[in-house]
Amino acid sequence: MKSKLESPVDETGMKILLELQMNARSTYRDIGKKVGLSSPAVAERIYKMEETGIINGYHADINPDVFGHHIMAFINLTTHPEKYHKIYAFIETQKEIVECHHISGRESFIMKVVSASIPHLETIIEKLSRFGETKSSIVLSSPVKKTIMASI
Repeated sequence: MKSKLESPVDETGMKILLELQMNARSTYRDIGKKVGLSSPAVAERIYKMEETGIINGYHADINPDVFGHHIMAFINLTTHPEKYHKIYAFIETQKEIVECHHISGRESFIMKVVSASIPHLETIIEKLSRFGETKSSIVLSSPVKKTIMASI
């Protein structure tokens, strides 16, 4: 019987995941050379990890500065559960809200927002304030940004 702390992926699978996180555009052949498998074996393992939901997708990491969004902030929203469906619908329409997490504690949500300016950020906060109390924090820098999970 597996313990709850044991990974659903073996050591070779973890190596494949690490390679994909470092470069999702790597070929099966290149990954296979690094982990000691043939290209078809790598392809089969990746396919199984996609099918079981271990791999959720492949994404480009876009720099918001290029599009004039030089300010990043986190906005906490405290609200009531009966407003959640309206908040979800609203957030889907706001391209500046790039992440939204339903959280435990006093606040209900924390959102990662990108903005072109402080007045633009203020407008976003005003819109969110219709749903409840907001608290915002402007990101000054991001000295650590990990995109690779070694194991969970």
